Amino acid sequence: MRNRIVNEFGEDKLEHVITDKPFFYVVDYTERTDSERAVEVLDTFPIDIDPLVVNNPTILDTTTTIFKPQCFMDGGVELKQCEGVMYLTSNTPESWVVFIEIKDCKPKNASDYHQDIKEKFIVNVNLFRDKGIIPQDKVVYAIASFPRKGKTNFHNHFIKATEWKKFRDNHKIMIKGTNKITLKNEISVI
Repeated sequence: MRNRIVNEFGEDKLEHVITDKPFFYVVDYTERTDSERAVEVLDTFPIDIDPLVVNNPTILDTTTTIFKPQCFMDGGVELKQCEGVMYLTSNTPESWVVFIEIKDCKPKNASDYHQDIKEKFIVNVNLFRDKGIIPQDKVVYAIASFPRKGKTNFHNHFIKATEWKKFRDNHKIMIKGTNKITLKNEISVI
């Protein structure tokens, strides 16, 4: 999958991080550092920022491809883009694919981003399908993380059950608001 992504968007617009750790962490330093740092995948729990925690109990070899600014362009116009996509390093058409968006905002401002995040996922998943990176009928995961909301369950506030069903049925996207995911096996993420 990595080669298909690079062939479509160019290596200079991407960063790839491979890990096989039992836990790893995805963070977005962009706002806190005025873009000096951006999205990073870490092997140790960060002490300076709240992360999206990825539990990898079966120790799957995983690649996270981070989309740099202006990665997705269409006729000189920058398309909406999420932070990146996670997948098995040696993936198959049946393997899971997880699109990730992280909003390091104050909890009281989180709802301001809900609709924009959903639109980013639709645009990015459709782009990957249209470019042949993932099959048209593949069901993918989309994780919206609000790390500063670590103490609250915000999934039902992020997306209502009827809208979740619409995403699943109309867009083939299993969307979830959470700050922790588990890579259950080679075909399932919870």
